[in-house]
Amino acid sequence: MDSLEITINAVDGERAAGFWCEALGYRLRYRRDRYLVLEPVTGTGPQVVVQTVDAAPAGGAGTHLDLRVDRREETVARLVARGARVQREVTEAGRTWTVMVDPEGNEFCVCPARTG
Repeated sequence: MDSLEITINAVDGERAAGFWCEALGYRLRYRRDRYLVLEPVTGTGPQVVVQTVDAAPAGGAGTHLDLRVDRREETVARLVARGARVQREVTEAGRTWTVMVDPEGNEFCVCPARTG
């Protein structure tokens, strides 16, 4: 796996990003459309992505992992063989990722590795 991101869904993305920057000692790395990408000010840690959504998710499933990988299709096939299920594929701004659920029904995404 190339890297791991923690994605937090928020109706007020700016407010949520500010909260998580303060709570984690992170700073805003960059923003793109509805995504605010946070990184540690010092040291290491996973990147946190605050994703602005139209409505709060039912059942409180507002956080999930994004697996950033070089070979998305191969990773999806490997995880399906281990019991995960593909929910859907998403293409946005020229990027495609796969939304999956683990054997317990927890949602996560398999995304292409970030470049640059």
